[in-house]
Amino acid sequence: MLRLIQETKAKKAAQEKLAQIVKDSLPTQGMRRIGFKGGNRDRELFSAGEGELWASISKTPEDTTIPRYWNAFGVFEPDRKMQLIAVEINVPSETNGWQVAGAFAEDEETGDIHLMHDGAVGGGRPGIGQQAFLLAANIRMVKVLCEDGRFRKAIPVGNMSDVGFVGRLARYVRKVADFKLAVSKGDLDTPEFRKRLEESESYDKEFSGTKRGRRGGTFAYETYHGEIVDMVVAERHAARKLDEEVYNTQLIDCYVSRAGRITEVYEIKTGVGRQQLYTAIGQLVTHAAASDAAKFLVVPADEDMPMGFDKAIKALDITVRGFRLSGTKRKRIIELDPVRT
Repeated sequence: MLRLIQETKAKKAAQEKLAQIVKDSLPTQGMRRIGFKGGNRDRELFSAGEGELWASISKTPEDTTIPRYWNAFGVFEPDRKMQLIAVEINVPSETNGWQVAGAFAEDEETGDIHLMHDGAVGGGRPGIGQQAFLLAANIRMVKVLCEDGRFRKAIPVGNMSDVGFVGRLARYVRKVADFKLAVSKGDLDTPEFRKRLEESESYDKEFSGTKRGRRGGTFAYETYHGEIVDMVVAERHAARKLDEEVYNTQLIDCYVSRAGRITEVYEIKTGVGRQQLYTAIGQLVTHAAASDAAKFLVVPADEDMPMGFDKAIKALDITVRGFRLSGTKRKRIIELDPVRT
């Protein structure tokens, strides 16, 4: 489980670690002018080059309403006089609320520190915000345990102990930038996307709120859910026929449609606990029922299902596929296994 880091010294240490990772991983591009809503500032900027992630890490002036660490990110355009910010993942330096979009959270099982973001990405148009971004970017939030014992939801941008952290950060920044571009071009102003957005907002309300929780449980795989969904969607999209469309929504991790009829439904779960499997089976049966679509369940390959589920899955004609995280503890690689037979 992730726990919000609230101690001032611990947040300062996490911020210093973030700054060091950026400096060690990305070459300096010198002092650059960085633009943001309401002004601009000159700061040292780090980037691997044109079209790549840029990062600028500093602390905002003390007269800021809420003192914070300023962590700005974007896609580097060296010829621009002023670099554009894709997203700020600022962290309050002295308070512990979520009025500022960023936070640091500790994995209670491993002690690893994760950079978090609340997903509040403005698209520049009425009605375009957090929920639209989560849907368009195919991102799922996770629970963070706060000091009052309540859970808040946030996006796990990356584990700062993982050598692949900068790559995951770049991937997130690119998703924000792509979302904002799609909004500006009107690509999301379609009946199909509006319908999906309404469904996702309705779904999210069922599970919203700051439910009180307890410590415990495993956090393994949870932060990789979005990337696993991306892989399944991309793989199926690459294999699609000319008359097939591949989508995902907040309700369905991946589905295939042909002539307006759903033909395949995929559900990805990051564990095989009984409650997760009950939920997955219910989702698959419900979403496949109207058109008798083929059902696929994607779960961790290295976890054994509880007794009785194999028979239920076979009886319901659900195809099971595994995924695994290979590599070392500090550098994870997601792999999809062949379909189980």
